Amino acid sequence: MILPLISGITLLEVLMAAAMPRVRVERSLGLERFTLPDNATTIRENIDTTFTCDARPYGYYADPENDCQIFHVCLPVMFQGQRSETFMWSFICPQDTIFNQERFTCTRLEDSIPCQESAMFYSLNDNFGATVDETPTIVETPLETSQEYNSLEETATSTRL
Repeated sequence: MILPLISGITLLEVLMAAAMPRVRVERSLGLERFTLPDNATTIRENIDTTFTCDARPYGYYADPENDCQIFHVCLPVMFQGQRSETFMWSFICPQDTIFNQERFTCTRLEDSIPCQESAMFYSLNDNFGATVDETPTIVETPLETSQEYNSLEETATSTRL
């Protein structure tokens, strides 16, 4: 039997809430908001913190204001009561690489799309969670000549003997 503690909240609900990990979202516009490693400024000295995940669907986003050396993962979450919040995690690419929005990975500059064109590829995030039709396509190709058909027929007959 689950007994209510205070105004309808049960002990089970209190214990479950205590066991859930807490995600802290920093509201300031400081560098701490980007959840980057402590040594991020050794890779990129000046980090612009204006990127926001507001109104963005789930996905990976290159940060052109940081020359695409930084990218962000945006995760919108809908809570009970229609309250929503978007969480953001930020990552920095290794030295001499940038985030390639077309490939969703850090690549060398010469192997990547131009950073300033990254926003044109944000729509690739729409593919996350999309279902893919994996029905195989059968392609029938006609035999080129009757001679080719006869050759195949002879091969099949000789292997049966």
